Amino acid sequence: MSCLSFYGGIGEVGGNKILLEDGGKRLWLDFGMSFAQAGRYFSEFLQPKKYNGVLDFLEMDLLPRLSDMGGFYRQDYLAHAGVEALEQAAYDAVFLSHAHADHSFYIHFLRSEIPIFASEVTRLILAAIETTSTSGLTDFLTFRETFKLRPKKTGGQMRVRGEEAKVARDFRAIEKSAAIGEIAVEALPVNHSLPGALGFIIHTSGGAVVYTGDLRFHGYGGELTTRFVQRAAETKPIALICEGTRIDEIESPTEQDVQDWVVKVVRDARNLVIANYPWKDIERMRSFYEVARSSGRRLAISLKQAHLLKLLEGTDAQAPSLDDEHIAIYIDRKSWGLITKSHYPRDIVEQDYESWEREFMNRPNAITCEDIHRNQSEFIVRIDFFDLADLIDIRPAEGSCYIRSVTEPLDEEAEIELERVENWLKHFGLYPYHQIHASGHASGAELKKLIAEINPKAVFPVHTEKPERFRDVVPTGIGVFVPEKGKQYRLG
Repeated sequence: MSCLSFYGGIGEVGGNKILLEDGGKRLWLDFGMSFAQAGRYFSEFLQPKKYNGVLDFLEMDLLPRLSDMGGFYRQDYLAHAGVEALEQAAYDAVFLSHAHADHSFYIHFLRSEIPIFASEVTRLILAAIETTSTSGLTDFLTFRETFKLRPKKTGGQMRVRGEEAKVARDFRAIEKSAAIGEIAVEALPVNHSLPGALGFIIHTSGGAVVYTGDLRFHGYGGELTTRFVQRAAETKPIALICEGTRIDEIESPTEQDVQDWVVKVVRDARNLVIANYPWKDIERMRSFYEVARSSGRRLAISLKQAHLLKLLEGTDAQAPSLDDEHIAIYIDRKSWGLITKSHYPRDIVEQDYESWEREFMNRPNAITCEDIHRNQSEFIVRIDFFDLADLIDIRPAEGSCYIRSVTEPLDEEAEIELERVENWLKHFGLYPYHQIHASGHASGAELKKLIAEINPKAVFPVHTEKPERFRDVVPTGIGVFVPEKGKQYRLG
């Protein structure tokens, strides 16, 4: 008998954690961070205590409180918190649909020997986040043993740090399928606002279970989603776990609409074009790149984006090339701010930057704030919320503009953040700005069509604030089960 249990993504957008059990095997579909739940208790300046390991996260219901969690969560955290760890892992695998935080980030807390399956592109994106992040909770590919001591040569003990503390996770790039005992898992690419996204078809003893992950039908790879739906329908599934972020929306802009609107804005801009779009969203980067190319400008990307593009070279992510004549790498001022001070030796300047950043500083297409300031009509430069202070160095000239290509605020904290952004834009004469965005999720009308074509016996809505709305779009004869946290649903 196959069973599903839901521990996240219930009545909220994100935080997906879905447990599938069949034939003595137990696998998870995503293991992500719940922004809504975390935001109730924590903020940028109020964070869980690392010395408590998983306890703070369990206390605030950010991680599932499982009866056999000693066989699931990482032993170093459990031991330090006084919780007994089991000798062997109690779960068989985790399948990640994509690398967004609300689907993947909490694999940091899992035992290193539990296999993590994802696309190669997802693996590389997580590698980029792990390298460039400073949060301390990004053990995705490399497991860093914490709270561990070793003997000193001179006597006594010392903390294990750095390379000595690293252990490789069992992270596996899935191409088409994987087997967990008698369970066969098909992995099919879908289009989303992040490359490498997958939908899964899990062949259990009772029949096929389909998991959409997050998907949309537009974008540069919209046909991937169409092919996933067609294959899912062929399996005649007993259950469909379906995202519903935009279940209430009939239609919305497409990625092509974004590109067309940006073209018009850039055409009218006399000087600098400043844009904010998600740094991992390669499709949005491509849209701005295409506009830069067609308008004779260069798209200035951040060091984080440059690192990501380097990792994605040779993959099917369809990312712009770092060596393209319409791509520039913006080396922002850091620490002492020496990148614009030519009288300092190069080795001293490089000390302002992390090792992964330094390799981009000597590229022919590396630019600084001074290059942008002197040649404002030549660039579209990406500056996000955390880099707004760079505007003081760049000093946008009259006739410059700002394009906000991210989602509208979803909560009070995001509204406060947007108000700060607007204060900066008003100060530099960039207000009013242009809001140009397209969602990474299918509309309600598209989801209705998707469900009808797949035609499962039952639908479990996740990743939506309005799961009950599925009852209005699901065809007659298909059961709709609004998941309850921790409740086990038997299939077949």
